[in-house]
Amino acid sequence: MSTAPATAPAAITTGTTGTGIPLRETAADFVTFLGARLVFSCGWHITRDGKDRYSRMFTLGLRITTVLGRLVRAIEIDDQVEACRRVFASDTRWTVVRGSDLEEGESQGLPVWSRHVGDPVLASNLTRWVDFALFMVEALTTDALVHEAPAIVGRLTPSALAHTGDTGDTRDHG
Repeated sequence: MSTAPATAPAAITTGTTGTGIPLRETAADFVTFLGARLVFSCGWHITRDGKDRYSRMFTLGLRITTVLGRLVRAIEIDDQVEACRRVFASDTRWTVVRGSDLEEGESQGLPVWSRHVGDPVLASNLTRWVDFALFMVEALTTDALVHEAPAIVGRLTPSALAHTGDTGDTRDHG
């Protein structure tokens, strides 16, 4: 008895299905082919335009995580960077949600976001898991987030309150 793999393949072989429907090069191409919306999540280490500003501590932590993750075969940061590069280059309707550190707890509401890591509104670097999920759903349904890579932070964190005044403004702050 055969079972399906636990995760989808990163690439789909070029060719045809035998029905005349061409197979696509990447998952993003396949999503475009279907006319679907792609919402991808990652950490703040992904940059779309190179304008993000990272602290030395963040950069050092990322380098250590990259090396250790590779050594123990737990995570491969470079794969996520390459996946996002392909998403950014695709023609599909995509949103790449860049999450901060996550914590458990009651919802604080829809997180606030900025186009660039380093924006003061993101300084608290903390979002509730439930609110991260809420933003992912928002990204699926909000056309203003198409072709954006919002970096998010919890709406009631000190940095968000200092820069939004808890007005409920979840739009770009960068």
